[in-house]
Amino acid sequence: MAHGGGEEEEERVLSHGDVVLLRCDLTILRGPHFLNDRIIAFYLAHLAADHDADDDLLLLPPSIPYLLPNLPDPASVAAVADPLRLASRRLVLLPVNDNPDVSHAEGGSHWTLLVLDNSNAVSGPRFVHHDSLPPTNLPAARRLAAVLRPLLPASAIPLIEGPTPRQTNGYDCGVFVLAVARAICNWWLTRARHSDSDSDWLEAVKREVNDDSVKAMRTQLLQLIHTLIQNTTTTNQHSC
Repeated sequence: MAHGGGEEEEERVLSHGDVVLLRCDLTILRGPHFLNDRIIAFYLAHLAADHDADDDLLLLPPSIPYLLPNLPDPASVAAVADPLRLASRRLVLLPVNDNPDVSHAEGGSHWTLLVLDNSNAVSGPRFVHHDSLPPTNLPAARRLAAVLRPLLPASAIPLIEGPTPRQTNGYDCGVFVLAVARAICNWWLTRARHSDSDSDWLEAVKREVNDDSVKAMRTQLLQLIHTLIQNTTTTNQHSC
């Protein structure tokens, strides 16, 4: 996947949970550049921190959804997936990359988001795939869903394509993934507070994700990172 080269030589600018951002990641965000998995992992971790007490929602970094379909056998898949407790979650967000070559760390040219949705007891579980340039990543999403089904109580879980605003360039797919993830998390919070909220997040995605919001999100991510850097610096100075 798209890690970015020369990591050992790059200046580290922020450690956030398990994610280390480098100086080159800030350049990527200033664009126009394809997002790497560090940036996607960072923002999903940031969203997850806002839902830290919510055991029903799980946001995974790109490395795990990429690893699962590329493991050699079901036992290896179960060893990685069992600690995630996927069957007990109501929503699981999984970023999908189309890199066909596990030996090529910077491979892949498209990001999408696969959601394991078990939030509606009436309709039952489903996979919802959000692709801003369909059907580019549908094969990769199907591979991931096929690996996950045996780990879930209901094995015949359908995969549907969720309505997703289309990107108008060749590099913003990762930002669309993050914008869709943010809309889903906002919907999840609203749903928990108001019983009359939308039955699923699809309308929220239509409302909140578009070219303008995606363009603005790059700036918002840079501002978020700079704020966290400043907070870390201040904390370190006070601890001296």
